[in-house]
Amino acid sequence: MRIKLLVVLCLSAVLFLGACGKDENTNANANKPAATATPTPVTKTTESATVDPNLKSKIETALKAKGFTDVTVDTATTPMTISGTVAKGKLGEVMAVVQENNGAKPVTNKVTEK
Repeated sequence: MRIKLLVVLCLSAVLFLGACGKDENTNANANKPAATATPTPVTKTTESATVDPNLKSKIETALKAKGFTDVTVDTATTPMTISGTVAKGKLGEVMAVVQENNGAKPVTNKVTEK
């Protein structure tokens, strides 16, 4: 019985010391340089977005004709932004009116349903 206990203790001591004896993996990343992100250059142009000067009034008039008086249109942003509030379930109708009059161009929708 004592021999079995002594063998188990010796084996566990050897395994324990064997696992702790290597310094190969200590701070494996210490000598590697940190990765840095390379910024992407942004090309500046003097071109402005071609916006129909009557587009804002055209869309707002079409929205008011359908009864959406709390929706505003901002064509100064690209893509243009619509915001305001509409009755619950009417958001799809607002987007349809805007897309019909906008020529199916992208629109940022900030309209909420109440």
